[in-house]
Order: sequence, then structure tokens, then C-alpha cells
Amino acid sequence: MAKALKNARDMAAFKRIMPYCRPFLKLLGVDEKKMDDALDKVDDLVRQIEEMSQIPDRFNDLFASRGWIIYDLLNLEVAKAAIAKADSGDIDGAETDLVNYYSAGTVRWKLQAMKEIHAFRPRIPLAQKALVDYEEERYHACVPVVLALLDGLVNELYEKRRGFFAEGVDLTAWDSISAHSRGLQVLTTLFQTSRKTTRIDRIDIPYRNGIMHGMDLGYDNKMVAAKTWAALFATHDWALKAEKGLIEALPEEPEKTSNEIIQQQLQNKVSIEKLEQWRPRDIVELPKTGDPDQFLDGTPEKRLAEYLMLWKAKNYGYMARCLSVKLGPPVKESPRSIRKIFESKTLKSSEFTSIHDRAAGMSIILTYLVFEEYGQEVTKSFEFLLINENFKGEPEIRGTPNSEWKIINWDLY
Repeated sequence: MAKALKNARDMAAFKRIMPYCRPFLKLLGVDEKKMDDALDKVDDLVRQIEEMSQIPDRFNDLFASRGWIIYDLLNLEVAKAAIAKADSGDIDGAETDLVNYYSAGTVRWKLQAMKEIHAFRPRIPLAQKALVDYEEERYHACVPVVLALLDGLVNELYEKRRGFFAEGVDLTAWDSISAHSRGLQVLTTLFQTSRKTTRIDRIDIPYRNGIMHGMDLGYDNKMVAAKTWAALFATHDWALKAEKGLIEALPEEPEKTSNEIIQQQLQNKVSIEKLEQWRPRDIVELPKTGDPDQFLDGTPEKRLAEYLMLWKAKNYGYMARCLSVKLGPPVKESPRSIRKIFESKTLKSSEFTSIHDRAAGMSIILTYLVFEEYGQEVTKSFEFLLINENFKGEPEIRGTPNSEWKIINWDLY
């Protein structure tokens, strides 16, 4: 937001000096009408970005003490409407609207988004059972399960092995809407509130200690349940950063030299030429065995065939080398993550059904897998998504030197 606001304000400043620049723009052959059309909208753009940049803090100022914070998966229009209603004097009505926002359908969609977090995936079956209880209004059963999932997720990813409700836990992260001192930190403090007296009156805050230790008996309501789900989803951005080691700000890259800029321009020209030459493939007639030797080097199908061959051999270390750098698990943890998923699965056979190129560096390969898991034979049709990337995990056009195909959805989710 800060970067977008700076760019918009720079454009607004240029708009003010535009009359003095017109003679030079004509000499440069600039289309003044297009320039004027763009600059006519800049003041409104600045206003919109300024308004948007104030929403997170404004929302938290109003609702954090009540157990709500803004986060990356929260619908921005819902947040804006709640702020407007609270500012009109009806904060209780705004809170009711927030509760109603967390319908079973909304929770189901957000649980799908939580699958991006590798540490949450083993917790999905329990979360789905809690969702059934939530949909059936069995809040007494739903709330303790979601609180436990929230605590366990943070405990697994926090470097000092502390859960969401542990004293002294620090859930701040650089460049995050939810993970700062006015976001998740407020929720942890609020939910950790000591509750040592038995209470039978209705509560509106999911006090973890009071609920889990049987002291707060009036937690069986939708507001407490909705806030518990909201707190779980609010950890989404923090958890992704924690898994990839991005809690702290990255060091700023040094300014490029003139030689580096020229090299980048040449590389961009080559990339454009490759992009113009690229044509998508839709292949349905393929070798049935999926043996790597039957595919061309440098193709996504050969990389996937190698990955499946390594799975059959239970070579988890080399399987890890087939995964996307940025979209896979953290590099140091990749072999352990793969072992955790695949040591219970023995691949018996694999068949490639079709290949569809979706972009110059992205392909989808449909497979038919047969594997044994805990003594039971499992058959599964599965679409693997592969991207071509460089050693930094940045996407590259197919055939770019020092790039190779990597697998995104490596764990059969």
C-alpha cells in the first residue's frame, strides 16, 4: 500500500507540473491526450489508495478489543461496511454483520485457502468435522476443536515452539496485514485472558483458558464460534511467512549498475522473442508407462516422470529437488515434508493421461495413480501443476537457460 500510494502521489505531483512539460513532451513524440486522460484520474486514485490504506488500522481500532482483526482473507467490502456502521454509532450491529459473514460457505472457502499452509494440511480433516458442527449449530463442539487447531498450527511453526495462547508468543511479521502489534498480538492477549471463576452467563469472546478448562460455560453461541474461525484464518498470512522464513524484512537489493541494466534489457528482448514463438500443447496420446526415458529433456512431463520414479524408489531427498523453490515447502524441510506425506504410500503404477500447456512456463499433467496406503490399494486421478522457474524460484519462459520445471502440488492435495 505504501508503494502504491507513493507512486500515485508522484503522478499527482507530475500532473501539477504538466503544463510546463508540454513543449518537451511534444519533442519526444508523447501522446499528450493519453497522458492527460491518465492524469485526469490520478487525484481519485490517490484518494482511493489513501482510503484503503486506512482501513486495516481503522478496523482494528474499532473491533480488535471485541475479538475481530482484519487479515488477508477477509473481504474488504465487508470490513468497510462494518467500519461505516460502527462509525454511525451502531457497533453492535456491525459486529452482528461480521458474525453473519461467517456462513458455513464462507468458512468452507477459507479452509480451502488454508491448504496453502503445509503445516495446516494434516489438520484439515478435523477442521472439516468442526465445520459440520458449526453448520449444524453445535457450537459447543466446534469451538474447542478450532481453538486447538489454532494453537497447534502456531506451535508447529513458531521457532520457539509456543502456541497461539502461550505467554510471550510474538506473532508479528514484516509486511503483513494481520501479523503486527495491532493485529494478531491483540487477539493473543485478549484470548489468553485469565478466567479462574466459573461463569454460566453468555460470553462473546473465545477465552481459551475459560473454555478449555471448563470455567466459561456460556461459550455455546455463534458469535464465539465465528470469532474462533476468524482468528484461525487471521493466522494465514503469518503462517505462510513463517514456513518460508519471511518473518523478518528482506534486505534491500542494491541498485543495478548500468551494465546490469543493459544485460536485463537484452534478456527481456530474448524473453519477448521466445514468448512470441511459444505455442501451447494439448497432448492426449502419451506413453502409458510414464518412464522418464520416453520423454524429451527439458519438458514438464519428463520432470514429473522422474518425480514419480523417485516416489516409487522412496528417494525423498531427490523428490525434494523436483519441487518449486517458492511454492513448495521450505528448502531445508522439503525431504522431511515429503517423507511425512509419502512414507505411508507405495506407488505401484502411474499413467499420464493428458498434457495441457496453460502458459509459456506452466503445464497441467493429468495422471492416473495406483498406490498402496496402510495396506489398502488406492486409485487416484490427479492433475499435477508444473512451472518453469530459475534457481530463485522466479517463473521463466520454457527453454530459458538455467531454468527447469518444478512441481507445485507435489503432495497430492
